[in-house]
Amino acid sequence: MKRLRFKLLLSLVTFALILVVVMSYVNRQILVVDIREQEAANRTLIEDHILNDMQTVDNAHLYFDKNISDKIETELRALVSYYAKNPSISTWDLQQMKKEHEMDIYILDQTNTIIYTTFMQDKGFSFSECCKNFSSLLDERRESGKFYTDGIDVSTTTGAIRKFGYLGTPDQKYLFELGVDLNDVPVFHAFNFVTTANSLVEKYSDLIEVKTINAGGIFLDDSQDTRIVVGDQSELFQEYYKKAKQTMQPTEYKKQLENGYVETVRFLPYEAETARGDSTNRIVYVKYGNLSELTALAKNTKQFWFLLVIAVVTSLIMLFVIIRLLTKTINLATYDSLTGVYNRATYISKMDNLLKKRKENTPGLLLIDLDNFKQVNDQFGHAEGDKVLVETASVLNQAMKNEGFVVRLGGDEFAIVLYDTDNHGIKKIADAILHKIRSLKYMDTKSWATLSVSIGGAIYESVAESEISLFERADQALYRSKNEGKNCYSSYDEVATDKEIISKEE
Repeated sequence: MKRLRFKLLLSLVTFALILVVVMSYVNRQILVVDIREQEAANRTLIEDHILNDMQTVDNAHLYFDKNISDKIETELRALVSYYAKNPSISTWDLQQMKKEHEMDIYILDQTNTIIYTTFMQDKGFSFSECCKNFSSLLDERRESGKFYTDGIDVSTTTGAIRKFGYLGTPDQKYLFELGVDLNDVPVFHAFNFVTTANSLVEKYSDLIEVKTINAGGIFLDDSQDTRIVVGDQSELFQEYYKKAKQTMQPTEYKKQLENGYVETVRFLPYEAETARGDSTNRIVYVKYGNLSELTALAKNTKQFWFLLVIAVVTSLIMLFVIIRLLTKTINLATYDSLTGVYNRATYISKMDNLLKKRKENTPGLLLIDLDNFKQVNDQFGHAEGDKVLVETASVLNQAMKNEGFVVRLGGDEFAIVLYDTDNHGIKKIADAILHKIRSLKYMDTKSWATLSVSIGGAIYESVAESEISLFERADQALYRSKNEGKNCYSSYDEVATDKEIISKEE
């Protein structure tokens, strides 16, 4: 019964585990697909938003930019005129001139190095060393003698967002540049892409960072004290940035971090609708995380363990219900309903299991038959006969102890199977049974006065012997006890000896 309960429990728990694991796995795969589809949809929405906002900002700046550009051009032409009168630039009071023009002044020589400026952080900066393409553009602007202005740009040293205008001197010796801090321009506050990008980062949990990079590889970021350039980033960052810049197609790479966290870095090429000099083409750098996915999967894992606990508890409840429902049936199939000892079917099953181990032990079999039992039924009734059978089973269990098991073969016939014994051990148990049954005769019960028991025993002779052979030898021993007057024990060895004697006499 215990083994059956264990097998039932193991089966139920295994089934529950398989069911929960399969359902959880399928649910997790569906969840991952849904999450990634939602991530893709969110990224498309975010990136469309970013590029549209940038276009809106550019268009707004273009619309309001004319006054600033016109003012820069006016101030630059005034500087060129002043240069014609006083070409000795080293004598100029640039700080005073800055107050008059209300703009920072930059003077670049023919190597495109800033030799004089009111913005001291940029003094000595060489475009020919850092930015060859832009340096070539500056050469063209110096030589043309025309006024040029770009859109939104950044300071080469601080990264501050600014607007610049350029005009070369007639002798092509210098290139004058004026810069306006766009933070001082009201329209920039109304249409600030950095602010828009930050609002998107706050809105979407998986959006970590959004930055704009100009054609020179400098980040447009007014929140930094110093400029940030692509050249300072990782080799992988630079590789994908250059690829996006060259192909004008989005590129991306992923970075695997600890605990399943993944960062996705994307580069989105952007081209302004209206050419704005070096500010026409930019790259938008966007970094995503997968925190939403990890959070959802962690929640899914908790649900899995919760379902697993429920499944195990349910299995235990089902086991209890099944055992309650099957206990009576199992008992009827396993035990004799009157005496509570094993029935013949269980005897056969247990003997099969015992025979598998007979190389390790020597099983024995006692057959017990109640003498004169029919008289009890005839004189005292079947109820009294049933009582006698129950008492007999109890006597057999006490005598056998834990050395084997008791079986009711049918009617008043019983058997004791011993797991491992010898002639001395089997006789000892038989004597104990005889002694106890004989003592019952002196108790105050009329039924036992006419009763006794006959016992026959045999032990396995070899590992090749079958259960039927053992049973037949024990039955022959029982038959000898009956023939010798009952109320005694005989072993098969005695039967074999008698046969041998008779054979010799013949």
